[in-house]
Amino acid sequence: MTLGKRLKQCRTERNLSQPELAELAGIEQSYLSKLENDKSLPSNDVFRQLLTALAMTTSEFIESIDTQKYRQQLMQISDIETVINHRKVNQFIYQRRVLYLCALLIVAGVTVFYTGVSKQLFPQQQFQYQSLGIVLPGEPLDIFSSWSHRMATTTENDRQLRSQKRLEMEQRRDVHFILTAVNQSQQFVADDPQGKRLYTLDKQVEVPQPINAWLQIIGVMLFISGVVGFGLERRLYQLVTCNQSL
Repeated sequence: MTLGKRLKQCRTERNLSQPELAELAGIEQSYLSKLENDKSLPSNDVFRQLLTALAMTTSEFIESIDTQKYRQQLMQISDIETVINHRKVNQFIYQRRVLYLCALLIVAGVTVFYTGVSKQLFPQQQFQYQSLGIVLPGEPLDIFSSWSHRMATTTENDRQLRSQKRLEMEQRRDVHFILTAVNQSQQFVADDPQGKRLYTLDKQVEVPQPINAWLQIIGVMLFISGVVGFGLERRLYQLVTCNQSL
């Protein structure tokens, strides 16, 4: 739709005759007729007078006009030029934000997926430590494994003491396990209300962490969303450009 046809459309929608609109805008009817037939182009001041008479904004007026096809003509009216340039800037800003968002989704997707695959944030390799019992104050930390080596068995009395000690250590035996994702070397000591506990590395175990699988799924979804977003944005831009050029 041309500027003249749009002007005529707006006039008829408001049930105004040419003489009535010409009077409201403060111009000659013959001049208005030329404008509606695209035989003349209004100055910016006349264009403002027409919009005031029609009670419209510049954006509302050019809404139905092919601004790409008639760009050269429309850009001669400074108010329309301002609106068109403003729209172009806003479109560029919007397009850039969409591209930034898509790029962010792709980067986030790769990062989240790698986090799930590498299992660094939620490790599945766990270390199991074992404590045989509570070490009382004054006793060596390895009392449960070394007490027999510390006792002589040369006499019958020594053998009896050894048997009593074995029974005592069996009664004190209180096995406790700790499972941790942190390797605390072969041994470490932990305080206990009754004394201390010596923890020795027993074995390494694999403990599945469902969150790692979820991270991989979420990462793939984010990556695909970013790629699809790039494609849709590009397709939409091509469609807009194509429609504007028709």
